[in-house]
Amino acid sequence: MAGSDGAALAGDLPPSLSATARPPWVGDELARRTHPVVLWYGSTYGVVERVPGGWMMSGMERMSPQDARDSLAWWFRNMARFHATGADRASFFEGAELLEQGHLDEVTAAGRVFRVIRADRFCRFGMDGPEPPRPTDPDDLPEPRTRRDPARFDHGLLPPARPMSGAELVGEHVPGGPGVPAEVTRDARRALATHPGVVRLATRFAAAERENGTWPPHGPFLHSPARVRDHLAAYFDMLVPKMLRPSPAVLAEYRAAAALLRDGTCRAEVTVLGRLFRVVRVEYVVRTGPDGPETPRPSDRDPDDHRSESGEFRCTGPADDDQ
Repeated sequence: MAGSDGAALAGDLPPSLSATARPPWVGDELARRTHPVVLWYGSTYGVVERVPGGWMMSGMERMSPQDARDSLAWWFRNMARFHATGADRASFFEGAELLEQGHLDEVTAAGRVFRVIRADRFCRFGMDGPEPPRPTDPDDLPEPRTRRDPARFDHGLLPPARPMSGAELVGEHVPGGPGVPAEVTRDARRALATHPGVVRLATRFAAAERENGTWPPHGPFLHSPARVRDHLAAYFDMLVPKMLRPSPAVLAEYRAAAALLRDGTCRAEVTVLGRLFRVVRVEYVVRTGPDGPETPRPSDRDPDDHRSESGEFRCTGPADDDQ
């Protein structure tokens, strides 16, 4: 039986599959029923390079567009000093200077095209709060880095965009509501038309703490639930004593919670002194258009705004080798 939106009803899901053996689409359909509300968890940024097969990715965990530009500028300077000569060296130095001085979304250096792009983070919520890791999510994975050539990015090609349907409609969610600035909602609606393609990146995970009915993320977004538990345990062990200066009894409670997180159990929650922490599942979405992945939007704020009218610069002139 199919619902009015064409999606399978809960009774139509294959009953014979164990939780860990289910294909991803089954987990998506179940999540729509158990955690039907999609909330925006902010945006993140990274850099890609245009290559013959598409767009080669770097990491996507920069806090702001300029943070991504500064990272690319550092990489340009490293390229100039150790991996380039002559005109290419000068071009990389010039590109670094421009990225540090102004908000450029696309730079061509040494004949190579680099672009700063954005991704939206989304988290599903149900009656009990944000969605924890699914049974099909591997609990522990190596850090997804494969760098063999320091002169190339190493996070793989940006996957192809695909039409959104069923559980994938998370990519069509438009941030809104009292806690979302109007310009963020405006730009998100515009992006549905200018960048209609949707790319789902690898799921990441974070620790969230329940605070007055909300669940703000606590710490970085990591590639596996096990790494989140490790990070939260380190927070309890090392940062809590310095930040909170707790009594010996309180510190013992936090260290007991850290021990629970390290006991080898794939636990999704831990409570310490009334504070509830949960490992939550966060989906990453990049929008694409005719010219490739979406660059930062006007509402993606930086400390200063020196964005050029076109947002693009081609580095071809000389640069100071002593930079």
